Amino acid sequence: GHDPTPLLREQVNLTHPTCVFSHCTRPSRSCDADHIIEHDQGGPTCSCNLAPLCRHHHRLKTHGGWTYQRTAARVFRWTSPHGHMYINDLTHQRHT
Repeated sequence: GHDPTPLLREQVNLTHPTCVFSHCTRPSRSCDADHIIEHDQGGPTCSCNLAPLCRHHHRLKTHGGWTYQRTAARVFRWTSPHGHMYINDLTHQRHT
C-alpha cells in the first residue's frame, strides 16, 4: 500500500533523523514519510524510496517545482525550479 507500516516508518526515522531537505533540521518524527519516486508512478513503499520531509519542504516538492533524488543511502540531490542543485549528505549526521 501507499502508507508505510509503523515499523517501516520507524526505520526511516532512525536512518534519517531530520527532514532530508538541504539544511533543514526539523526532526523526522514530526515529518511526512515521502515517496521519493511517487507511489502512483510505481515508486514502492520501502525504506529505499521513503524519506522524511517536513510539511513545508513536502509542499515545495509537491507544489513548488522542487525535485530530489537519492544518490546514496543517506545522500540526496535537490533541484530547484530554476535548475540549481543542492546536495544534502546525511552520512555524518548524528542520530539523536
